[in-house]
Amino acid sequence: MPKNEALTSPWIYFAGPLFTAGEMIFNQKLADGLRSNGYKIYLPQEECAGTKDPRQLYEICMQGLQEASMVLIILDGTDADSGSCFEMGYGVGIGLPIVGVRTDFRGSGEHLGVNLMLTNSCTHLILTQMSPAPDHAASNIPNSAPTKPAVTILEVGTDPLATLLNIFATLPAAQAAR
Repeated sequence: MPKNEALTSPWIYFAGPLFTAGEMIFNQKLADGLRSNGYKIYLPQEECAGTKDPRQLYEICMQGLQEASMVLIILDGTDADSGSCFEMGYGVGIGLPIVGVRTDFRGSGEHLGVNLMLTNSCTHLILTQMSPAPDHAASNIPNSAPTKPAVTILEVGTDPLATLLNIFATLPAAQAAR
């Protein structure tokens, strides 16, 4: 059972790095924005607060994933957080839709500036870029399926909340978490 007893499944599992104050503040702000728009969010930094035992931390996160309708993953950093990538892979393995968000404009991978295993696991991908992207940025990449992932480009400094709300409005899995 989640720490927040009012939280009932299914929910959106929020996978993201949570090791710095900045990361935790970003996660909390985005989760709060989604909640204020009616979405149930399972945020591991809340659910695991005060827990020190590594096995218990793992089990809390696994429960969150197993009862989720989808995964929202933050893909920031020179390489996306390994724990978040595991959570994403687990979600893909059990058939959950994945929405990836990268607010970091530094490209660090071989496909759309992100590791190709991550981009191709996403149902939808929100990317931040320094300069405007061509209209067909995703389809100009070799071996890119035309519909997966759907890609939205944001300008540097843009809050991804409004874009997420637009995407979630079209995803049945997100609507199940209301």
